[in-house]
Amino acid sequence: MPQLIQRTELKTFYYTPVHCPFCGVRVMGADPVDETRITACPHTLFIAHDTAFEYRSARLDNHLALDGMSEQQVEARWQDDARGIDGFTDTISLPDAIKVAAYAPAPSAYGSYYGFAPIE
Repeated sequence: MPQLIQRTELKTFYYTPVHCPFCGVRVMGADPVDETRITACPHTLFIAHDTAFEYRSARLDNHLALDGMSEQQVEARWQDDARGIDGFTDTISLPDAIKVAAYAPAPSAYGSYYGFAPIE
């Protein structure tokens, strides 16, 4: 069985900017004028939150057999997982893939998820 994505969780410093562990690119909030702008490097597999994917690479879509699906079909697929988008992205099995999960503290149950993998 292939190894599943490695994961690390940010709970105290959940607001810390996330950088690609392979090339160092800041993937969220990289633009000082627009902190919400996503900057995906070639290693970025996905950027997601509990409510939706913000970014999905073609490599991720291919790996999870999402290519050719509408956004509604993709959403239905991860919503079918009892663990939501967090659990759905835990099923990635690309070699040496890494996931950063950042959780805002209670009472917010909000999570953000960033996935990366070396380029083959």
